[in-house]
Amino acid sequence: MTLFHGGNGEGKSNLIEAIYMLAIARSPRTANDRDLMRRAASADGGEAYARIAAIVERDGDPLRLQIDLVGAHADPSAAADGNPPRAADSIQKRFRVNGAPRRAAALVGQLNAVMFSADDLEIVYGSPSARRRYLNILIAQADREYLRALRQYERIMRQRNHLLRQIRDGGARPDELGFWDDALVNEGKLIAARRQASARMLSQSAKPIYAEMSGASETMAAAYSPNVPLPPDAPEDAIADIMRQRLDERRAAELARGVTLVGPHRDDLRLTLDGMDAAAFASRGQTRTLVLALKLAEAEYLAARRVHQPVILMDDVLSELDAARRMQTLERASRYRQALITTADAAAVDARFLPRIARFSIRRGAVTPAAN
Repeated sequence: MTLFHGGNGEGKSNLIEAIYMLAIARSPRTANDRDLMRRAASADGGEAYARIAAIVERDGDPLRLQIDLVGAHADPSAAADGNPPRAADSIQKRFRVNGAPRRAAALVGQLNAVMFSADDLEIVYGSPSARRRYLNILIAQADREYLRALRQYERIMRQRNHLLRQIRDGGARPDELGFWDDALVNEGKLIAARRQASARMLSQSAKPIYAEMSGASETMAAAYSPNVPLPPDAPEDAIADIMRQRLDERRAAELARGVTLVGPHRDDLRLTLDGMDAAAFASRGQTRTLVLALKLAEAEYLAARRVHQPVILMDDVLSELDAARRMQTLERASRYRQALITTADAAAVDARFLPRIARFSIRRGAVTPAAN
C-alpha cells in the first residue's frame, strides 16, 4: 500500500487519473481529450504534447505502457503573441505497448485497475449511461471480445441512425435496414449476454461486502436491466431472436424519430436495497456504502477473471467515510498486491496500517518520499 499526501490542487487526482488512463485508454474524469492537456503546454501556438507512461511488472516481466497526447491549434496565431493560454483545438491519442504502436483496444486490459473516487456516487444517482459506462469499463478490462463487440456496436448504431434519418426524409428505402439490423443484433446479443452474466457476478460479490460494511439487515442487489426484456441466463441465440422481434415492433417509432430504440445502448444496471430503488430511497450513507461494496466487488471480479490482480486506486475517498468504514475499506484494499491511496488528511489512515504503507508527498505535481 502506498499513500500520497498533499493539499487540494497539488496533483493527487492527476496521478490517479493518469494510472487509470493506462488501464482503460481514456480519462475517467472527462470525455473531452482537450481537457487532459495542461493549458500552458499549448500556449506558444505550436504543437501541444504530453505523455503518460508506466512500467507494469507482471511476474517479473516488465511491460511498458504509453499514451502520447498530441494537439495543435487550428489557428496557431490565436494562441501566440501574448494571448492567454488555452487548450489545443484538437487532440490525438497515440498508444504504445513495449514501444510498439497499438490501437486503444490493445492497451485496455494490459493493466487492470479499480478506481475509487468521490464521483462514484454517480453510479447510483447518475443517468443510465453512467451505469452502462461502469459496466463497460469493468467487463472490457477482462474480456477483449466484449470490447471489440462494443466498439463495433457503436459504429453500427451510428450508421443505422444515419440511415433511419435518410429513410424518414425520403432519401433511402426501408429495405436497406436489413443489413444494419443483422449487424446490430450480431454484436448486441454478445454485449447483452456478457452484461447479464457480469452483473450477476458483481451482485453476488457485493451483497456480503455491503452487509459487512453496513452492519444493517437490508440486502443490496445489482441487477441487469436490459432495454429488451430477457429471461435469466438467456443464451445469445435467444437474445438475438428477442432483439429482432423488438426491432420489428419498434420500426415505425424508429423511423419517426430517426434513432435506434432497441438494443444494449439503452440498458441499465438496477441498484436496490431490499428491492427498492437506491437512487430514490437510500440515504447518503447507505449510498456511499453501496458504492464501496460495488467497487470492492469489481476488484474481486477482475481478480477472478484475470491472472493478475488489479491495482487499487483510491482518490481522496477515505475522508468521506466514518472510522469503521475506513478501516474496512483499507483492510480489503490491503489484500491486493498494490493499492495507491491519495488523501489531503493523513490522519484518515488508521495508525495500524502505517507500518505497511509507503508514504509520499505531492506538491505542485512533484512526488517526493515522506518521512514516516
